[in-house]
Amino acid sequence: MPRGKQFVIGCMSDALSALHCERACAALREAHPHAEFVSAAETAARPAAGQTRGRAGRAKSAITDAVCASEPPRHHDARRAGGAVVRRLAKGEIDIGVVDARRIPLQLPEPIEIAAVLERTNPFDVLISCEDLILDEQPENTCIAVLDAVKRGQLLYYRPDLRLVEAPDDFDGLFDAMQRGDIDAFVYPAADVEALNRQMHVVEVFTTSICTPPGGQGAQVLLVRRDRRDIGALVRGLNDPSSAAEIELERMLLEHLARDGRGPVGVLGNVEESVFELEAAIAAPDGTEKISATAGGSLAERSKIVMRLAAELLASGGDEILAPYRRARGGG
Repeated sequence: MPRGKQFVIGCMSDALSALHCERACAALREAHPHAEFVSAAETAARPAAGQTRGRAGRAKSAITDAVCASEPPRHHDARRAGGAVVRRLAKGEIDIGVVDARRIPLQLPEPIEIAAVLERTNPFDVLISCEDLILDEQPENTCIAVLDAVKRGQLLYYRPDLRLVEAPDDFDGLFDAMQRGDIDAFVYPAADVEALNRQMHVVEVFTTSICTPPGGQGAQVLLVRRDRRDIGALVRGLNDPSSAAEIELERMLLEHLARDGRGPVGVLGNVEESVFELEAAIAAPDGTEKISATAGGSLAERSKIVMRLAAELLASGGDEILAPYRRARGGG
């Protein structure tokens, strides 16, 4: 490779995505010292330093509105949020896209492919509580903020006496809201808490018996264009095979359940060499019903095993839970 060739790496505009992007840049620089990797985070939508307080204010407003209305704000589709990076990559504005695996659309446009999945970190969710109380110790009617319907339904099924609200994906905003007393606690992805170096605030790590995380949680994915084989060759060296297989399994199940990945579905894969286990849960957003199932076997048989698992979940009541999401997107 010619010395000094430059490659532009893009990510979403939030601070956490920028942090993951810079770490991916550092890994690429270490692996390919003769190439130049430049972060091109989407700064247009990122608040300037003087606007940080305003962002927290918006988080406070969204949380307060949800509490007053006793219902979550409009559901945020995380996978659509990652579409901006995909579009920039497709247009050739960036060479490599770094995206949280939760945010990648299940249906990628033809020129785009997943070239590598970085080693997965903690895929579970954690509880941050102002009184340092674990979930079982929380009083009735405790107000807990969650990021999506996947967590909301499962936690309400486990503790129907709690008051759960969906809130913006902003650790500082949520932490400030908790300190002000707008909420009593909040649930956040463990990997993001660790990336932000806020582990000291964690009260409890949820196992799948309480909350199965959204597919892809805890993993960062590198996207490239298929026609740029030179870039693909650089990126593939960072791929972690076990993490990549887990993300593939989770995405396969989500595709079987809902083609666009929408709906309150939690799924977590675990791969060890040539065998895997896949846990999944579909929970009604109001917590009235939860369908859980587990499957596993040889990776060579993954397509058939995942298809059977999806069929079991749908036949056991998951189809009824997911029906409103299919209607909301116009069928299918």
